[in-house]
Amino acid sequence: MLLVVSCAIAALALLIVRLRARYSVIRVDGNSMAPTLIDGDRLLARRVAPAALRSGHIAVVLSPLPMGGPFLIKRIAALPGDPIPEPVRPLVPDARVPDGQLILIGDNTDASFDSRDHGYFPIADIQAITLRKLTAARDPSRTESEPVGEFCDGNPIGNKEREQTK
Repeated sequence: MLLVVSCAIAALALLIVRLRARYSVIRVDGNSMAPTLIDGDRLLARRVAPAALRSGHIAVVLSPLPMGGPFLIKRIAALPGDPIPEPVRPLVPDARVPDGQLILIGDNTDASFDSRDHGYFPIADIQAITLRKLTAARDPSRTESEPVGEFCDGNPIGNKEREQTK
């Protein structure tokens, strides 16, 4: 019996380690993705290979800024080979996104530090993509999570950027 319990505990610990290596819960800090995501929202994010990235995904990326948090949360507006979206063209010399780079734009363009300010972001800096918005940390009245489709594909700013790159 002790051996069975020990094996079950070991299997559970291994499962937890594997899940933590692939998934994480991220808290939104700021309003650069409003109204889609607001300050305090919690997101379920999954680490993915660069080949799995798609325009419209909301990505967690290493911040190039020396101040603030270590990560930014932005929408992928263009991948390698895609045309440069109009708002980013004054900052980059290329007609298409080069290999190993991507264009990220916040949904709240008035309050977002993104490719319109920084230019390209390296694909290697992508830490995860968001799967689901969980309940907001500061709003206990929100009890259900929202699937990725309801906040990744339905945003008019993100869709407008995608249409411009087609």
